[in-house]
Amino acid sequence: MRRRTKILLGLVGAIVLLGGGAVLTLPQVELGPFAAARASAALGREVTIGSLRVRPGFPTRVALRDARVANIEGGSHPVMARLGRLDATIAPLPLLWGNVALAEVAAEGFALLLERAPGRVANWRFAGAPPAAPAGPPPMPAALRVTDAEIVFRTTGGSELRTRIDTASLAAAPADRPASLAAAGSYNGVAVAIEAALFSRDALRAGGALPVTLRATAEDTALLFEGTATDPLNADGLDGRITFAASTPRAVLAMAGVAEGPTVPLEFTGRASRDGDLWRLTEATGTLDGVAFRAALLELAEGGAGRPDAVRVRLDLDRLDLDPLLAGRAEAAGPPFRVPEAPDPQINAEITATAFGHARLSGRDARMTAELAPGRITASAAFEPTSGGRVEVEAEMLPQGEGATASVGVRMRDADLDALRSALGVHAIPLEGPIDVDAQVAAEGATLAAALEGARISAVAAMTGGTIAREVIEMASTDLRALLRTSRGRTRISCLLAAVDIRGGQGEAAPLRIRAGAGTIAGFATFDLNRRRVDLLIGSERATTDFLALDIPVRVSGSFADPDIAPARWSREGRERLQRGALAPLPPDLMDLARQSPCHVGRSLRR
Repeated sequence: MRRRTKILLGLVGAIVLLGGGAVLTLPQVELGPFAAARASAALGREVTIGSLRVRPGFPTRVALRDARVANIEGGSHPVMARLGRLDATIAPLPLLWGNVALAEVAAEGFALLLERAPGRVANWRFAGAPPAAPAGPPPMPAALRVTDAEIVFRTTGGSELRTRIDTASLAAAPADRPASLAAAGSYNGVAVAIEAALFSRDALRAGGALPVTLRATAEDTALLFEGTATDPLNADGLDGRITFAASTPRAVLAMAGVAEGPTVPLEFTGRASRDGDLWRLTEATGTLDGVAFRAALLELAEGGAGRPDAVRVRLDLDRLDLDPLLAGRAEAAGPPFRVPEAPDPQINAEITATAFGHARLSGRDARMTAELAPGRITASAAFEPTSGGRVEVEAEMLPQGEGATASVGVRMRDADLDALRSALGVHAIPLEGPIDVDAQVAAEGATLAAALEGARISAVAAMTGGTIAREVIEMASTDLRALLRTSRGRTRISCLLAAVDIRGGQGEAAPLRIRAGAGTIAGFATFDLNRRRVDLLIGSERATTDFLALDIPVRVSGSFADPDIAPARWSREGRERLQRGALAPLPPDLMDLARQSPCHVGRSLRR
């Protein structure tokens, strides 16, 4: 027994001597090179540490200075992460059981750059041997203070999303009480303040869903999240209610890198969740510029392994007022006219509105869809204008050389001509009744200005009912009675056909034909929108007019503002053109549509 006691006392003495030696010598040992070598092997990336010192005691103190992690090959900067200084205190006794109990941590001068190198290789994915998975949640310090920190995310397009942390503090003592977080800084130059009531250290060690209440405020903007998270440090496993209010979205747009935008107020509340790479906002209701809306789905799927992010939107509005949304957006003379081959994010949106309005155009039951996919942009809209009928629009953009090619198709059915004329601000016209219009636009260019300048616009307008002022027929047929009195009343239209094709501002209208009870008039025209000049020849068919009609054709030529109007004669070419029902050089779909009109082929006009 005495012998065992002596051995035990000897071991205790040796431990005391070794511990005392460690206390005396460890603070003098520079651990930086050793720790940097271990970290470099683990990450597969060069890690340098200016200084790492450990001072044993109660508590144990750790001081780290000038730590750097190299960036991936092909990165925009040689350093991915940098930490100027870090001071931490650790309770030594829990280390005997493999636990790390952080008392206080202070960090200053932290900078992190996140980006993708060529080939969409993410610099936050390391090639070294992965470290062993921790047995439990990471340690949570009783007190944490961070100053002068910055995180920069560089998009594949070269834009930088910059998060600046001027000060951030975390208080979590005692271990059974919830922690509190306060931070002040900026995102993309917009000042942001964050306050949060978090979970306790005991709850963190217990695992499971943890309570989180977070409030963020910026200029004229406030956001509140109340819910839980299974991995709060990585903002994963989120599930709770989110409330957002902004008297103007200026701050949010600035955070997104948009210099200008609408100044309408926005507020909403809904259920927010995150499960891995999938972020969702569902069951959201709110108001946009005072108009109620419902967001069935707002979803962001983060792309991994070189895949782009994907955004889906499903939104229902009581009313969509486009004027405030588009206000203040100057039309640039030459923005790029391109379709991204690999857009990030990809977007799929569907919006419905019970009513909508924009300038002179308004309507109801609107449905709009848009998709931004690799090498393709598509959009569609359908609505009932206040002028009556139904309008459908289809649009598509595809890559073409250094720019893009765009095609737009418009179909309008049963629109009231007089109501449409009034909505567009056009002066009174002598026609009334339902009208159908089909139009196609094709444009190509490297810039928007170039595409518009050379655009091709084709349209066919048709009527199979309605009325026209009898006076118009008499004037077009040079009826002698028009010289003695002004004709009253209207005559019924059996058909109307107008076909127009414009290329680069120069166009042709053929035919222009109206068949009515008082007679048939027809003609064709050429015009130049750039020079604002027109050459129109129009006349009546003698077999369809009254015996007092002279049926002398009329030519209108010259500038739009002051054209010359004079009697004319049908040339042989003109008569033959009207006899065979020649059409302007329309696209095939519109050509077939025009040929279906009863006004396509009419009787020949006499001299």
